[in-house]
Amino acid sequence: MQTNIQRQLAMLEQIPRHPRKITANVLTERLQDRDFDVGLRTVQRELKSMCDMGLFGLELDDRCKPFGWSISACWRGLNLTLMDHHMALAFHTLKHSAAQLLPPQSVKQLTPYFERADQVLASDPDNPWLYWACRVAQLPEPSPLIYSEQDSAAFKLVQYALLHKRQIACQIQKVIKGQCYWVDYSPINPEGITISEGVALLAFTVGSVHTKRYVQSIDLLNDIRVLDTPAVTRDDFDINLSGTETQSNIINIELLVSASASFILRKAKLSENQTIQLLKDGRYQVKATVNDNKRLRAFLWEMADNIEVVAPEKLRAHFTRLISKVSIQYQSRTIDSNGINSNGIDSNDINSNGIDSNDIDANATSEIVAIAG
Repeated sequence: MQTNIQRQLAMLEQIPRHPRKITANVLTERLQDRDFDVGLRTVQRELKSMCDMGLFGLELDDRCKPFGWSISACWRGLNLTLMDHHMALAFHTLKHSAAQLLPPQSVKQLTPYFERADQVLASDPDNPWLYWACRVAQLPEPSPLIYSEQDSAAFKLVQYALLHKRQIACQIQKVIKGQCYWVDYSPINPEGITISEGVALLAFTVGSVHTKRYVQSIDLLNDIRVLDTPAVTRDDFDINLSGTETQSNIINIELLVSASASFILRKAKLSENQTIQLLKDGRYQVKATVNDNKRLRAFLWEMADNIEVVAPEKLRAHFTRLISKVSIQYQSRTIDSNGINSNGIDSNDINSNGIDSNDIDANATSEIVAIAG
């Protein structure tokens, strides 16, 4: 009986999807090439039996001889033996993100499909799907930071609580006046998990009446316990907005952008109403209505050597303070014991352009940190 099952599985692997087809004679030869001791009549009998059961999507084309066998084009069964190259490529792609995007139980159930997908793709080194799998990938955003490896046990607890709509209790790391503390929070209502730049973030609320929504790296949760109480869920949760700033001002921005800036070369837009004009000096004047938030400021700071903020004045003043702060920090490092820096400039003249260090915003350092983060 075991031999018959193995032979039938091997037989199903050889049958193509409609409109392609294969004859019983060719099937018999292929099975014999794989060391199955089987004759044509046995193959014909087993094909008809499996077709009559209706479990494998088998179809017989008997309009002309030799008769051909195929798997119905509309067959959607996920039999491992019937996995074609398209399905194999899909499972191969899913495998690389499954651990973070699927519950552990689902990953466990899909593991045989992942393994089968690799076998299907590797069965023919010259097939285009394997070529595609080796040359197309969604790579993580490059980051100068190396994060500690995520605690898989903690991540699975959070996944379990979210899947079963259960509250959790845990400690969350907080920095207060430069010191790190672990603060107890209970109960917490998990609302969603997002993966941003390789970091798993949990969106949650606290308690049953507190409406403010928080987003925290799961790595900064400690001593996680799943509670017996159901989580409080809210209809206004949107996973696409999780981790984004809920409050930001709408501003009309005006920029002067270098022609060599990637922002221009890639024909990117800050908003749908953006206008762009080439000026006589070779730069571009860009105007747009945008949200003034940390991500916008991080983008502008990252391209500070190619972009000048003209308006609004408040945003321009923000970058003036940052540039002043950074300039003073870097110049002060080059000043020797005689008060002369490496360029021969007296340290007392550093602010000769009207930049008074006393005017630097006390929050400038924290703003730099926020942008860098």
